[in-house]
Amino acid sequence: MKKAIYDKASRRHTIITALGTTLSALLILVSIAGTAQIANIPNSGSNNISDLNKSLENDIKTQDKAIEINPQNSTAWNNKGLDLGRSGRYDEAIKTFNKAIGINPQNSIAWDGKGLALYELNKYDEAIKAFDKAIEINSQNSIAWDGKGLALYKLDKYDEAIKAFDKAIEINSQNSIAWEGKGLALDNLNKHEEAMKAYEKAIEINPMDSKAWSNKGRALNNLNKYEEAIKAYEKAIEINPFDSIAWEGKGLALDSLNKHEEAIKAYEKAIEINPMDSITWAAKGDALNDLNKYDEAIKAFDKAIEVNSQNSIAWEGKGLVLDNLNKHEEAIKAYEKAIEINPRYSIALEAKKKL
Repeated sequence: MKKAIYDKASRRHTIITALGTTLSALLILVSIAGTAQIANIPNSGSNNISDLNKSLENDIKTQDKAIEINPQNSTAWNNKGLDLGRSGRYDEAIKTFNKAIGINPQNSIAWDGKGLALYELNKYDEAIKAFDKAIEINSQNSIAWDGKGLALYKLDKYDEAIKAFDKAIEINSQNSIAWEGKGLALDNLNKHEEAMKAYEKAIEINPMDSKAWSNKGRALNNLNKYEEAIKAYEKAIEINPFDSIAWEGKGLALDSLNKHEEAIKAYEKAIEINPMDSITWAAKGDALNDLNKYDEAIKAFDKAIEVNSQNSIAWEGKGLVLDNLNKHEEAIKAYEKAIEINPRYSIALEAKKKL
């Protein structure tokens, strides 16, 4: 059967780009933990999530008692907000930080915490306002600059994000979060060599940061240095075998080397860790299509669409497979869906024109 003509390299780059954004939320959690340490909040240090949650609940109860004794204790309100944030209870955290700020408007840590919680709720513009307030109070607050950079990154304001990360680095050159965030922004500006240097700096500061290794792999993938990318992803996996993004990135690099069977194994490992990752399902479908396993490929793309009906890559991939099966009318419908989701999706537009 004939192969549909399309820019595979460009399509894989789209998938790779989507991977990096998932790091931001993880960086914010690291920032919250760092802020907690500044505020002298107990941290269990346990790798057991259940134990950590119990520790956080105990911390919250401790702060509640302090607040009961003195409702104007802004530090207690602040600490409670941080614990609520670390527990994922972001709406409650914001209310608590607002209470701390009401008592002491110059509490920069409370503004930090509010910004982080707003970020986690995808309220990036509001988060930036909170971080700006923290910076106004303390211009040397590197956490606020980190948070602002990440929020700007999520708004696709990459040049502004880099400026914020550079400010955080100026304050603290050993700020691995800022170096990694800068790398992400540079990657999205297609400055992959510079991005890789930023990731390497983050790794130099924290060699056990699996996400930094994973993102270095991403930059190497974007530079078509697939063998080197695989080594970086394997280092990330060595540090954290449950890093689904690293498994996915390794699969993409293997795919680009036409090692599709190995790529599928890597994708399946990523899916085992995170079955709800629509992009990995789409990548698996792409590899199966390369092996002419069209029925299995359609199942993978359908799963990607089931997880996220707005995954234009999956709709386009499904169209390619249907095209290979000479089911052109169905293929056109799939391409049209991809274009409906992303009207500027040139790959789907080009594929549709060829039918």
